[in-house]
Amino acid sequence: MRHTCVWLLLAAVAGRPVAASAQDIPPYVPANPLLESRSALYAQPYISPHQGWQVRFVTDYYNAVEVADSHGPDPRQSVFDAEVLQADLWVTGDVSRKVFVLANLPVRGGYAGFLDGFLIWYHHLTGLSVPARDQLPRNTFQWRLDLPDSSIRRANPGTFIGDLRTAIGFRLGRAEVIASLTLPTATLGDDGWTRHVIGSSVALIDELVRNSRFTVDASATAGITPTQGRLARYQRSVFAAGLLSGRWRFAGEQAVFGSIWAQSSSWKGTGFNAVDDPEISTDFGFLLHLKRRWPELQLGMTQDLLPPGPAMDVGFSVGLRW
Repeated sequence: MRHTCVWLLLAAVAGRPVAASAQDIPPYVPANPLLESRSALYAQPYISPHQGWQVRFVTDYYNAVEVADSHGPDPRQSVFDAEVLQADLWVTGDVSRKVFVLANLPVRGGYAGFLDGFLIWYHHLTGLSVPARDQLPRNTFQWRLDLPDSSIRRANPGTFIGDLRTAIGFRLGRAEVIASLTLPTATLGDDGWTRHVIGSSVALIDELVRNSRFTVDASATAGITPTQGRLARYQRSVFAAGLLSGRWRFAGEQAVFGSIWAQSSSWKGTGFNAVDDPEISTDFGFLLHLKRRWPELQLGMTQDLLPPGPAMDVGFSVGLRW
């Protein structure tokens, strides 16, 4: 976790006071490596005009577990058991009132982890059964994918820098268009965690509601990422997604937020519904402004709703925005 502390320090140094803080909803990047290693799409709510630069740093830490069986005549199995780090440094700035730029530097990681015992206790306490968590060894990294023509075993990657995202946005009244590219800057050469090629996306975002208490945004996104590597025959290259997100300021500058994100499938023909099907995720939590000159504090959780796996069993997020 030393890398996380370093990026948090960098964000604190880079941040500086700006004009009155807009009530924007945080972006969401899918943490499931099966999605992130293929698609450059992410959930970006409306970005309000502001003076100077804005900096946001968010760290998410997930416990992931799933054992999936193939459909069809050939019995095969997919196992994904890991803890996943996702840390993002976001910088946005207005070129004019109608044009802005964005950059996102990601830090990623995959580990054997330490949360399995706690989550087993939590699931038993709440009655939410997760059979795969009870079956698999505790705090052990496993990623195995048995395909029709091969069997893939992936090693624990540790911590690494992901693919840099750059974007330009245009405001069109209550709507925005954001075009972005992800560049193959990852410091990890292994397949499965990064794209290794340039990925693209275009998002159309609309402010459905914005007043002193409520903000509701919706967006539609499409993108292309070329196929590559030893699993190219199973990869899709064209992707689409939709987002609905909201923020309610319930007291002063204190707010709750929630987003639901649906993305088309990234893979095809693997024989696992959990890999080939579209994904739906939720991201929700609190946005707290504890003192006037302090940065906004984000505390939240993320949950994969569909498909049932490989899935982020539960994710916890902590973020700051200047």
